[in-house]
Amino acid sequence: MPRARPPSHTGETTEKAKRPFRESADMTEPSAASIAFRDARVLDGSGRPPFTASVRVADGRIDAISDAPLDADRVVDLDGSYLAPGFIDMHAHSELRLFEHPGAAEKLTQGITTEVLGQDGVSVAPVPATLTDEWEERVKSLDGSLDETWPWHTVDGYLSALEAAAPAVNCAYYAPHGNIRSMLAGFEDRPLSEEHVVAAGPVTSQRLASPGPGSENPPGELEALRQELEVALEEGAFGMSKGMIYPPSSYARDDELVALADTLAKRDSFMVSHVWNETDRVVESIDRYLDICRRGGCHAHVSHLKVGGQQNWGNSEAVLELFDDATERGQRVTFDQYPYTAGSTMLTALLPPWARQGESDDILDRLRSEDTRARIVDDISQPGDWENLAYAAGTWDNILITRTGTGHYQGETIEDIAAEMDRGPVDAMCELLVAEDLDVTMADFVMAEEDIERFLADDRGTFCTDGIFGGKPHPRAIGAFGRILERYVRERDVLSPELMSYKAAGNPADILGLRDRGYVREGYVADLVAFDLDSVSANATYEDPFQYTDGMAYVLVGGDIAVRDGEPTGARNGAVLRSYEEWGGATRPELDRAAGD
Repeated sequence: MPRARPPSHTGETTEKAKRPFRESADMTEPSAASIAFRDARVLDGSGRPPFTASVRVADGRIDAISDAPLDADRVVDLDGSYLAPGFIDMHAHSELRLFEHPGAAEKLTQGITTEVLGQDGVSVAPVPATLTDEWEERVKSLDGSLDETWPWHTVDGYLSALEAAAPAVNCAYYAPHGNIRSMLAGFEDRPLSEEHVVAAGPVTSQRLASPGPGSENPPGELEALRQELEVALEEGAFGMSKGMIYPPSSYARDDELVALADTLAKRDSFMVSHVWNETDRVVESIDRYLDICRRGGCHAHVSHLKVGGQQNWGNSEAVLELFDDATERGQRVTFDQYPYTAGSTMLTALLPPWARQGESDDILDRLRSEDTRARIVDDISQPGDWENLAYAAGTWDNILITRTGTGHYQGETIEDIAAEMDRGPVDAMCELLVAEDLDVTMADFVMAEEDIERFLADDRGTFCTDGIFGGKPHPRAIGAFGRILERYVRERDVLSPELMSYKAAGNPADILGLRDRGYVREGYVADLVAFDLDSVSANATYEDPFQYTDGMAYVLVGGDIAVRDGEPTGARNGAVLRSYEEWGGATRPELDRAAGD
């Protein structure tokens, strides 16, 4: 298979002059009684063409939008540059990073003002007390780690802890299916019982273990799972994520997922899925997912939509036809996407499902066996009924190590590492996983530009970084939104600035049910980004990922200036968003503001 890796500097750029914006007052402080942006080319988030206006911010909200120049304590002349709603990163992995790096400079400099956490069905809450250590091990490659044992067990506990960390960006959270499932079945690969099972191991919820006086018919496991999802939603989750290649979320049977979709539908909420297969069976997997959501009655959102493996390139057309059919039947379907030809995840995702079963120690013991390694070689050398990312990559030179717990081998391919170890590639991969206690992430070069562009042009989509930090991370964590503007709006004209703004802000806000965010409208929260499209440059590369995006002149979060002249100010005015507060009740509001609501 041909090498799929893009040029080292993703989206070649030339030196661009920064446009100096004229300011009428000292802007060194991050807040002011009022700020007016004059001569702004406003992208209001609805997808409508831009219009020229003055926009004033006061007390954290958009105070006025006018054809005439507006006065304020501080006035910024944008000289025709764009002013848009702050971008929403619909798939982020900053759950623990925000405790150590609450300033979130790598996101703010992309124009991101809100991150959505709790992805892929595996995250940091809820967690049974008896499995906290195991969950800390399982998610550290995706979500990072803390220097202390997690002090929370519930969604509310995590959100409260995050709030105390005072992040610079707004944060929303999904209820991760795998975490909820572990409350009932730990990390066991089995169907959930319809019968009540007395808490005896992983289950720590007193409500489940002891339903209380007068409960003659305590819930079976499946009903208890639905109740745990209800609790997570009541504590602030916006929907439920699932990850069908990540245990224990991957252990769900379809009837279990339909039952959870029904629970979500009762609140007009939605399910978010990393589907079973994004390569050889991507069309089949998405069709299966849409059917589950249709049977349960909830809105379906596909995580990091892609088509992997050269033999599958072009199947984006078939995927969008599935979406068209679902839309025609009245089903709501949306997705998020990052604009790179490489994905990134835990290196353990290359292992066949049987090799990933059990707790971390079980996996490590298995990987030490020569017989296991020989079986892995056989399994990944050919297509199968599982997500075979190694086969999709085509060559071990297309598997790049981005992070290890020790820092060794970062920035090298499996092919490089195998040569250094004088071992076969699978043997080297297993040795690396054992040596690092499974704490390894990778970038896998498996996608084609034609599929990326086809998805980017579809207005049902949203954008994400899917940023996994540590080591030398995939550049999407630092450059995704800048790359969309630079490469696909300005250079390739794949989507217009107004469609980009709708997909980056308005559509995500509607999906989440954020009634006063995602649009440039009077009375809305002042999450805003001002940028000169000609100056936008996504500088992050695979070789040097921690290079911030240029061109975002101002970024406001809740009315405070978080970025000025492209530089973070240190302001930390992000809000931890809770569903019931943003919805104004227990049910997600129906929002379609692109149609003028």
